[in-house]
Amino acid sequence: MQMTKTNKKKKKKKKRDRQAFLANKHDMYQKSVQEPEADTRFFVEVFKKEFGCEPKILREDFCGTGYLSATWVREKKGRRAIGYDLDPEPVEWGEENNLSKLTDEQRSRVDLRLSNVLDASEEKADVICALNFSWWTFKKRLELLEYFRIARSHLAEEGLFILDMYGGSEAYEELEEEDEKEGYSYLWDQDKVCAITDEVICHISFLFPDGSKMKNVFTYDWRRYGMRETQEILVDAGFSRVDVYWEGVDEDGEGDGEFVLTTEAENTESWIAYLVAVP
Repeated sequence: MQMTKTNKKKKKKKKRDRQAFLANKHDMYQKSVQEPEADTRFFVEVFKKEFGCEPKILREDFCGTGYLSATWVREKKGRRAIGYDLDPEPVEWGEENNLSKLTDEQRSRVDLRLSNVLDASEEKADVICALNFSWWTFKKRLELLEYFRIARSHLAEEGLFILDMYGGSEAYEELEEEDEKEGYSYLWDQDKVCAITDEVICHISFLFPDGSKMKNVFTYDWRRYGMRETQEILVDAGFSRVDVYWEGVDEDGEGDGEFVLTTEAENTESWIAYLVAVP
């Protein structure tokens, strides 16, 4: 049968869109953004430095797919993880694709809960974390203060509350950054930045060699808090001390994944840091 020109176009379009069609956004996010082994290693190092022992119970706020929680329990016997998130889609995907890879014994030590972090149970945790800048969802200072107070009250007597944040001059610009990965590109789009409210709208997209795209598959509507401001809010919430662990850079000026305790740092174009709050 002779193929019409219209049918040819449809066939080419299907072929061109194949890579994006076959990809899953949660899987792409995990591969592009998350490094749970690096996070757990950092948690253990700072906890041992502070208390002389290893943490066992992790609470992962804004847990999404629970990738970090699954990694936490898989790495060592005796660890437990509790995750909180409001969105059922990533949690269900994580249960099917992350928790399903655990043994039955490991799976019994993970509990992903569909709930607001403000309504978290009072069960004590050794480490509570809110990573990937997720806590910026609280746009009002009083809301953030309430969240910090709740986290403080749910920590064990020897416990740590750990956040991450980014900043630098580029944090105040509307820009796109493309990062080439193996077999695709990750695109960070800081789409809208308000100088008055410090609110920022960002998108994540994935681009494939065949020309197909997963456009704006994740969107974030945040208020960007400053480093000093965040430390002061944590102290107001009842924490006795807030340490800053600053990421070092390699020869090319890119982050090297090594975080060092520091009290002073140059405000470069872009930086990432952990905040470690001690009760």
